[in-house]
Amino acid sequence: MVSSPICNIILKAKKPFHKPYPKELKDYGDHIRKKRLDLNLLQKEVAEIMNVTGDTITGWENGRCAPQISYIHRIVSSLGYSPIFYGNNLKQYRKDQGLTALNLVRILNVDTRTIAKIEAGKKS
Repeated sequence: MVSSPICNIILKAKKPFHKPYPKELKDYGDHIRKKRLDLNLLQKEVAEIMNVTGDTITGWENGRCAPQISYIHRIVSSLGYSPIFYGNNLKQYRKDQGLTALNLVRILNVDTRTIAKIEAGKKS
């Protein structure tokens, strides 16, 4: 509530959000912003939950930077779901699990070129 001493007017309205809900959930930043706004949390509060800085959350939400693979598992855990992005499911799964391509190669015991081909959408 804001009042003006000059003209005795009292304004009663909720403060609007700085940025609106994302129209499309295209990346992790969009998912984080939507969840944050749904829970009425500040970026600083989300940053504390994910154990990152507030600037990191701001960068992700504004699309200035994408989260490094080491943070994807934290994001998925914080959201309570794994965002679905259209495209390569293996690459998405790998990122959700916080795995590098080399980690996946070791787990599956396959050649690095095999993983690269699959993730690039190429057929053998």
